[in-house]
Amino acid sequence: MQLAVRRLDAVDLGAAASLGTAVQARAKGFHHEEDRRRFLAGRLAARSLVAGYLQAPEDTVTAVAHCPDCLHGNDGSHGEPRYFIAGRPIPLKVSFSRSGNWLAAALARTRVGVDLEDSAAKAFADTAVEDVMATGAERAAIAAVAVPDRPRLRAQIWVRKEALLKASGQGLRVDPRSVETGSDERVREKGLGFSGLRAYDVEPEQFGLPASFALSYAVDAREADGLA
Repeated sequence: MQLAVRRLDAVDLGAAASLGTAVQARAKGFHHEEDRRRFLAGRLAARSLVAGYLQAPEDTVTAVAHCPDCLHGNDGSHGEPRYFIAGRPIPLKVSFSRSGNWLAAALARTRVGVDLEDSAAKAFADTAVEDVMATGAERAAIAAVAVPDRPRLRAQIWVRKEALLKASGQGLRVDPRSVETGSDERVREKGLGFSGLRAYDVEPEQFGLPASFALSYAVDAREADGLA
């Protein structure tokens, strides 16, 4: 498995036109230019990582996103990314997550998911996010830490669940409140199990991320057992 992080403002958008019509159409839907740029930069960075991992020319790599049971229509612009080289499916699963000016991507030969969030974002400032994602035990754990530390713990719990649900292929069609995350120390050391998967927290400084960020990845438990 490979985990990588990229700064989006360092990505050259010169090749953005090659990303495909579905991606271009979605990019045009962003109201703010910075959001549009970061979206395109994220897709380009993810493609570059796939090409580099497989040692393939970037111009031979294409992607289609698949969102099963999508209520908005599976138009190929969102959902699980599926990559191809010269029209043939690659032997890898790919997951990526954008937050602010950063992209995190995970690649593996089995199920994989990654999620990245900035705990300084407004969404983690109060208990509202707990209503949609936290179990009773998680609410208690959040309430037990000092008030300034609560946004970080909320974000960490969220990214664990997102990584697991992405790797499962179910995404938010599964209620996040049905996934129990356990204690911080246990997840860092032994991983968090769910549906044959295991999730791990990653210290943001390890990838040059700002300290306010929370990052977790999930892989098939059989591969996780082989990780160093």
